[in-house]
Amino acid sequence: MHDWMLDFAGYLRELLPEELAEPFIALARPAIRLSMAEEGETVVGRLGGLPRLPEGVPWPGTDGGSAMQFLAELDCEALAAYKSDIGLPAEGTLLFFTTWDNAAAQVILLPPGAIRVPEREVPGSGEARVFPEAPLAAETVATWPTRGHDELVKLGDEFWDRLVGEEPWEVFGDMLADFADAEGGRDHQVGGYSDALQSPIEVAAAYEAGLTPKDPGFAAEASQWVTLLQLDENNGMLFGDGGRLIFGIRRDRLAARDFSQVFPYVQGH
Repeated sequence: MHDWMLDFAGYLRELLPEELAEPFIALARPAIRLSMAEEGETVVGRLGGLPRLPEGVPWPGTDGGSAMQFLAELDCEALAAYKSDIGLPAEGTLLFFTTWDNAAAQVILLPPGAIRVPEREVPGSGEARVFPEAPLAAETVATWPTRGHDELVKLGDEFWDRLVGEEPWEVFGDMLADFADAEGGRDHQVGGYSDALQSPIEVAAAYEAGLTPKDPGFAAEASQWVTLLQLDENNGMLFGDGGRLIFGIRRDRLAARDFSQVFPYVQGH
């Protein structure tokens, strides 16, 4: 069993009988959890600051001309040392931008060795904020489907609320949330199941494509979407009421290194 699975699998086997624990463990997917880097940790990217773009690469903006906000930069070569369930580029740099309301987004892949000019000031007088710069460290963690995800529904509607302790509040969903908190949370991450508070990114993207669950292609479209990056509300970033911003991308576009059609999805309370 992979190292990233050991604690998760052990905890599940303590909570649930084997016939329930093993099917749930089998659903786990690896993700790269991102956290604020401490001294001595390997830096794999950063939140905030100003983007360092090559000469001739414009600062992304809306159709109306307003500059987008720069949120994060990821070093693909550094991330290649960590396992996830998506096929990130093995080299280069990913830059993430969104509009102030997160209704539109742009992701730029810079090739390795791109000569980047010094930081630029935000162009124009738009509503783009500059967030504090914070270096990011990484580790591989287990992720699992959240309530309402198709993968979990297969195990039965009562699965999430199953009593696993002697007290009435000791139910599976709450105990799993406690485990995630004890492990450091998964608020910023690359790949894996997104920490959706409502509908999973896969379902939301299929709806965005104009499909409904009644359409024969809905499930197939949903299965094509993965979490490129999930960001939580910290470092001055706000995504609604305690929300998260998820950059979704289709598997085929990711494989083709085509980041021109990412789907920004905000999950809030």
